[in-house]
Amino acid sequence: MSMCKPVLTPLPPNTHMGPASDDDIQKFELLNINYRSAIGSINYLSTATQPDLSHAVSSLSQFLEKPGIQHWNGFLHVLKYLKGTQEMGLVYSRGSNKGIRAYSDADWGNCQETRRLVTGFLVTFEGSLVIWKTRKQPTVSISTAEAEYKAICDLTSELAWFRQWCNECSLCKVCDPIPVHEDNQSCINTIERNSNLNHKRMKHIDIQLHFIKEFAEKSVIKLIYTPTASMLADFLTKSVNHTILFRSLSSLGVLRLGVKGGVKNSDQNQSDNQPN
Repeated sequence: MSMCKPVLTPLPPNTHMGPASDDDIQKFELLNINYRSAIGSINYLSTATQPDLSHAVSSLSQFLEKPGIQHWNGFLHVLKYLKGTQEMGLVYSRGSNKGIRAYSDADWGNCQETRRLVTGFLVTFEGSLVIWKTRKQPTVSISTAEAEYKAICDLTSELAWFRQWCNECSLCKVCDPIPVHEDNQSCINTIERNSNLNHKRMKHIDIQLHFIKEFAEKSVIKLIYTPTASMLADFLTKSVNHTILFRSLSSLGVLRLGVKGGVKNSDQNQSDNQPN
């Protein structure tokens, strides 16, 4: 892999991983490769330092029991991406006064086998990324609003912890409502205005999801409609093209670093935030 050609995305755009056929599984077994260990190695990166790997690792991790050649090729694609982004890293700046902001997104029904949605969220502190997560939900959603509702539910749980942690550590006093950016207007209406709660597509949602309404009513969070084109969490729920990916990463403080670990100046980062 040291001589491989770098690629611009962790997985090819619009990639949807599915179960391997019996023939594909047998061919992979002949390679005698520890797929679980390989995925574990990049899983550490995706959770600790590289949010851009989150969706790819989540997709590839679904097939630890019966991997096939297609899944191994997906792993190799991730390695090619890593080669081209070795100098990319999280940059934390001070003095931005942006406080805490959060973004939530869902990719509804694109799993051809189960139709379960993939949700993703991220949290920034003073303009820099501090929390991110991609998750495949355990149940099927029957509407886009329900899908987004589940995504915000996961995010709200994380925000409740992070808000308390910030206050206890005296890192900052979180008093104002935390802005939560969401790209589904129907979902926002359901949470803020009690609309659609008795609709046939919403009545079955478990009551534990409704605790986010309490956070909104107590002004702990403030839902803000954000068009999909401006949704920074989009890359956490699907395989996007490199333009969308690096635009989001740049906005989140994931930039190209200097060779010795120093951050390049802002002008260089703006023009040099994509791999060669």
